[in-house]
Amino acid sequence: MNAELRYEGVPGSALDRIRCNRHDDSGNSVVPRRSQGGEPLRCCLTIAAAGAEIALVAYRPMAVGGPYAEVGPVFVHTLDCPEPDTGSFPIDFRDRRAVLRPYDANGQMLDGVLAEAGTAETELKRLFEDAAVDSVQVRNVVAGCWNFTVRRQG
Repeated sequence: MNAELRYEGVPGSALDRIRCNRHDDSGNSVVPRRSQGGEPLRCCLTIAAAGAEIALVAYRPMAVGGPYAEVGPVFVHTLDCPEPDTGSFPIDFRDRRAVLRPYDANGQMLDGVLAEAGTAETELKRLFEDAAVDSVQVRNVVAGCWNFTVRRQG
């Protein structure tokens, strides 16, 4: 499965825009702060190390409009960060419960799955067996905010 899927955090172009403009997708000023450690970073799909410079920003994960194109809060590095491993499920997110939202190529939500800790990879494989599934958004259970998007390779 890992070779078939691509895991995407906040794209570099969106991060560059937010970092350069110092405003997020809702027009709020980006306010850097030092991490206490443990915040899920949606830019590089890791957990923040204590002392890292991060910010909580509003980000729109879907380019299409409509009822599923909400803007949600995400933690990002305020400076450059390492490129995420896009070929496997982010290790720092594996033991978390997640909501998986599959979408078709037009941005229409097809289903929704609650994946218990450690089961998201199996559920993703099952969802992508449906040829209509173009992408799956992996979301935080408690806050409902976007963690990352999964797409087929190629």
